[in-house]
Amino acid sequence: MLGSELVSRRRAQRRIRRAATLAILTAAALPAAAQAGVVEPVSVTRQTDVPAGQTRSLTLKCPARAVALNATATSALDATSSLPGADARRWTFRFTAGDTATTGGAVLRCVRLRLPERVSGVGLAVETKFQPVLEVPPGSTVKVGMRCSHGNVPTGWGLDRTGADNGLAIAAAVPTKRGWSFAIENAGTTPAAGNLSTRCLERKQRASSGQRHAFSTRVASFNEQLEGSGTTSRSCKRGEFSVATGLSLPASDDILLTHTLVVGQRGGEWSFAQPSGATSVKTSLVCLARTTGFHR
Repeated sequence: MLGSELVSRRRAQRRIRRAATLAILTAAALPAAAQAGVVEPVSVTRQTDVPAGQTRSLTLKCPARAVALNATATSALDATSSLPGADARRWTFRFTAGDTATTGGAVLRCVRLRLPERVSGVGLAVETKFQPVLEVPPGSTVKVGMRCSHGNVPTGWGLDRTGADNGLAIAAAVPTKRGWSFAIENAGTTPAAGNLSTRCLERKQRASSGQRHAFSTRVASFNEQLEGSGTTSRSCKRGEFSVATGLSLPASDDILLTHTLVVGQRGGEWSFAQPSGATSVKTSLVCLARTTGFHR
């Protein structure tokens, strides 16, 4: 498990450096009163029934003029796969039920701009990158670093587990200034493979009317002291929107992340299974400022 020797396969992995999805969406014009803060965050939630022993897909879509930054499962049944769509407004999950029927649910984090008077011709662009995770032996961990292209900031990530009885689990998903640093553990009993994805947002926009805007993001980091299995929660500051959660589990302990999601306007939650006693875990939130504006 997490205490096993780390297995690094960076050199063996085929990097898809430019497997990116670019989409431009036009912002909406609003009165001058919106000039103090033009960033409009939007959350979209949906659920789907999952029959016993079956898999169901759930696709969420941002409203018009918005782009998808990240998405997380919200139900007790965690997703087997989380996939940002080729369409900048969509994100798809797959949920697999056990012996009893259940419900799978997810929340999609979106953002769009509200244009003040005399500002026009502004678009939003997002980028998606993919990285294969080759077969990981049982009890081993691989480290994967993914970077956004120049001028983009990281806002989300997803993991697609391939094959039945796939034991891949997130041991670390640490947001950095330019991307994400992952540690993927195989907690199962057979070799497992999958694909990682990251979603990035173009930071700066220039209006055809001459004004400029730039999104402002920051990473809030926390140290959690856990006693056995349990759930912890944290929040971004007032005036911010929580976009994505991150974490880093200690390699010396047998702790597992069982679920993580963004909640409300500013929050994030993490649930752990940790049978070996008290331990320290690092968590993080990617926070998007809602009060940025246009300037000359």
